[in-house]
Amino acid sequence: MRIYKFKDLTDEQKHSHFLQIVLNGIIWCAKPDSLNDEEEFKFTLDYEPSARTAELLCKAVARFRTTNFLPPEVSSSLVLKNDRLKRIAAPIIDSVVTKCRTTIGITSFSITKTDDNLWREYGGKGNGVCVEINIPDHLVGHSFHRVHYVAEKKFHVDSFLESALFPAKALTTYQNILLTKTRKWEQEEEMRFVGNRQNVNLKFDGYVSEVTFGPKVPTDVFEKLSAQIASYCCTHNIKIAKLSL
Repeated sequence: MRIYKFKDLTDEQKHSHFLQIVLNGIIWCAKPDSLNDEEEFKFTLDYEPSARTAELLCKAVARFRTTNFLPPEVSSSLVLKNDRLKRIAAPIIDSVVTKCRTTIGITSFSITKTDDNLWREYGGKGNGVCVEINIPDHLVGHSFHRVHYVAEKKFHVDSFLESALFPAKALTTYQNILLTKTRKWEQEEEMRFVGNRQNVNLKFDGYVSEVTFGPKVPTDVFEKLSAQIASYCCTHNIKIAKLSL
């Protein structure tokens, strides 16, 4: 599958980021908080009890409560009966979100290279570059994931209780948070690499097949960067192109 990474070339000090993608197959895996969507961790929660909520809440009370005044079954029953689930679950939800913020790494791509907004937002308003990367199809849905666009970013409280209780399920909740965006971002057709390390350079599975410079890349910058990758691109059959105004 072909995916695309846009890089801004306006700052010469960041040219090395582009070069390491093409020449070394290395890409930066960032903290979710560093991404450009200020609503990355904004969502609403559905607190309507499901068939499993009482069971999960009972286990959560047994594990996380600070007093043994009542048995977990009684405590959880009273929480639901008195509509206190939101208050009791709040610190558990905060803990899950914090772990997602501090442990998960993200790299954003697109499955399109033709959207003008991508060039504006991530390709230096034309003074940038788009790198085409081919990844194995079997990695899609495994380490590379399509972002889902929805009218409202909403999750059920059960998923957060499960994440706190069963670490093996935590990654699924993290992915749901980070792979769900509102429809105002839909035109980006985003694909995300989701890993368990952040703020690190990672060797990606796949290969570069095309490098397209934006129409506003200065001639001297285009010639300099093209010269730096020309030999490698020739050897590895990577096409180099430059868009015209």
